Amino acid sequence: MNRMIFPMLALLATALSACGNGSVDESDADVTPSTPAVNFKPGAQGGRTVKPQGPVSIAYKIIGTPIVGQPVGVDLQVQSTLGPQPITLSYRVNDSTAMEFAASQEARVSIAASDDDGPSVQQVQVVPLREGRIFLNVSATIETEDGTMSTVTAIPIQVGAALRETTENGEVMTDENGELVRSLPANEN
Repeated sequence: MNRMIFPMLALLATALSACGNGSVDESDADVTPSTPAVNFKPGAQGGRTVKPQGPVSIAYKIIGTPIVGQPVGVDLQVQSTLGPQPITLSYRVNDSTAMEFAASQEARVSIAASDDDGPSVQQVQVVPLREGRIFLNVSATIETEDGTMSTVTAIPIQVGAALRETTENGEVMTDENGELVRSLPANEN
């Protein structure tokens, strides 16, 4: 019902503005220029520019030095930006050849609503399977009156000193203007 009120008001305003046939008698308009009285008071951020954020704030800290084949802990601090609410955390590893969950680690955890304003702390145990940079994806979901809202964070974990190898795709060619371009032909099956 509420979602229909705004479009109806917009339609009504458009119809009423069209009733004058575009004619306005300037002599009848008694307009005095004024400046709006606006006072800016910095909030808790102290006047800093703040970027928009998701419904859940996620902070992390990697515990210890990640070593291939050894479990490593990742401490997560999660907090709803919409007030105390239950939060569901889901953990995912995209590359199963790079990292796996420790034997006792659940892939989904539910956190009850907190009585205080502080963040909830969870620890995730993962086992790196190779050196390089690998990622743990964390999804935090809350239920609201408007539906489900989520925040997703990819946590980079650097294992050893090895850098991730970049894979070159396609073929480097020169176009008609002498510019280097990479040709990525489609595979026809």
